[in-house]
Amino acid sequence: MSKYDKLIPILLENIGGSSNIRSANHCATRLRLKLHDKHKLNKTALEKESQILGIVEHGDEIQIVIGPDVPKVYALVTAQLDQNEQVTMPTSKQNKSFRQYAHTIVDFISGTFVPVLPVLVAAGLISAVLNIGTTFFNLSNESGTYIVLNAINHAGFYFLPVFLGYSAARKLEISPIMGMFLGAVLVDGLINNIANLSFLGFQVPQAAYNSTTIPIIFGVLFMYIIDKGADKVIPEAIKFFIKPLLVIIITVPVTLLLLGPLGNIVGSYIADVLSFMYAHLGWLSVGLMGALTPLLVMTGTNQALFPLVFAMIADNGYDSFVMPAMLAANVAIGAAALADMRFEKDLTKKSLSFSAGITGVMGITEPSIFGVLINHKHAFLGAVFGGGVGGLFAGLVGLKQYAVVSPGLAALPTFIPTDGSGFSSNFWYAVITIFIAISTSVIMTLFLGKRNTKQTKSHITIKSPLSGKICPLETIQDELFSQKILGDGIAIMPADGEIIAPSSGSIIMTTKTNHAIGIRTDEGVELLIHCGLDTVQLAGRHLETLVQECEQVTAGQPLLKMDLTAIQAAGYDAITPIIVTNSADYHQIDKSSTTSVTALDPLLTISF
Repeated sequence: MSKYDKLIPILLENIGGSSNIRSANHCATRLRLKLHDKHKLNKTALEKESQILGIVEHGDEIQIVIGPDVPKVYALVTAQLDQNEQVTMPTSKQNKSFRQYAHTIVDFISGTFVPVLPVLVAAGLISAVLNIGTTFFNLSNESGTYIVLNAINHAGFYFLPVFLGYSAARKLEISPIMGMFLGAVLVDGLINNIANLSFLGFQVPQAAYNSTTIPIIFGVLFMYIIDKGADKVIPEAIKFFIKPLLVIIITVPVTLLLLGPLGNIVGSYIADVLSFMYAHLGWLSVGLMGALTPLLVMTGTNQALFPLVFAMIADNGYDSFVMPAMLAANVAIGAAALADMRFEKDLTKKSLSFSAGITGVMGITEPSIFGVLINHKHAFLGAVFGGGVGGLFAGLVGLKQYAVVSPGLAALPTFIPTDGSGFSSNFWYAVITIFIAISTSVIMTLFLGKRNTKQTKSHITIKSPLSGKICPLETIQDELFSQKILGDGIAIMPADGEIIAPSSGSIIMTTKTNHAIGIRTDEGVELLIHCGLDTVQLAGRHLETLVQECEQVTAGQPLLKMDLTAIQAAGYDAITPIIVTNSADYHQIDKSSTTSVTALDPLLTISF
């Protein structure tokens, strides 16, 4: 039994069920879902699940941050989709904005490259192993061991168009095998880099496609057009036989004659642009990339940099811009999460910071960003400083990474040059970059965190959201509240039926049955106001919610109305608990010593 078995029903329930999933995918740490109806997403409920580190809404895609175990969750979700035959709902055509088009492009690039990363990571690290073996352990390049390991490394990159053909076609929701077929044609020895080749009298430009990325992407995009056209014109009775033939016989020549060579030219221009940036901004460009990486990861646009990385490696044999900058950024992000443990009082949150931080310094940063940094400005800024300063050093010394592996401590061997020179200055520059980035990140996170703590009030006063008689939680006839399972707080027997906002903040939870509401104050206190006991069974009768989730509210603004007479006549207790659901974040919660209270009178004093 998987530890995520209990999460899947909750996940599906709060996205509108498996029938609401239009497509599912995943990257290194995120489950990526496209929904038919985004309004069915209950983001607040999902964010409360401890196994979900964060939710990112990116265009029409919902990204659920799980961490390195995301393939397990993806497998469980897709198993549910297989059990329920999915029919893609037609979508109406609409004019898209530039931002939507940009998101579509980034999403396609990300969905194409991310599934291939395990191959590239394995092949890249095998290259590092071979490098170490030949340099320090006298591994002969004629031995069987070397040949086998070298074949793994060679196949991982040589057949890259095959892998990308599969993932690009899958992302476009056409046959992945046909995309793979096109990639295999491009790297076939009868075509790849062959001179004096013609097709139907047209000269085929000589081009090397092995280890390239853009030609196959152009080819699969064209295949998508042909595939959709063939679907419309070929009768169902012969589609199984005719469609694959028609698609491949049209796509291959167009790719070889036009799109493939064009892709190689585009790749060359990309490398030239990066070289231009590096030549004119030099070390500053690497520093800027290191500082901006946390923002790129948050928006998912970091995945769009892979074509740039491959273009540089294809041209130079190494990347001295993107990956070195991300080495500084990744370890800085992980270090900031670890440093933030100093300010966490809750054991669960300390554990999250520790595990996410270790994962981050190893090269996978989403758990750190979405689990820790996004909630703590001092840690986020610490990571930005660390990545920027470490990146500046990497740029100054011209640090180079020789294989496509997510930069971090685990990827250090990929900074050893592939010419057999061993632990050259480049490797030691990588070590120093890591040291600088981690040190800067930790120092800035601790400094900003302590400064923030000093500037923050030592206590917060929470005012009453309603008038009535005060009752201790312990006296309530409901163990959920009396045993403070949801958190500490107080209860009020209402004098009237109006619930108002105790302070300015945002609504983080409403219910269909109108029996409870959640608010996060501007100072970060999360309050649950529960109108009566077991009133969920009223199914919304005698209760009215006046605000919506995510709505900004001001102190005194009406939130909810109760018909006290009707509720009590129906046999329900109208006592209303006010719970601080993030009680673990605070040192102490003191209650008002008065026996009754008027709306907006002081009710709770929360100490740090």
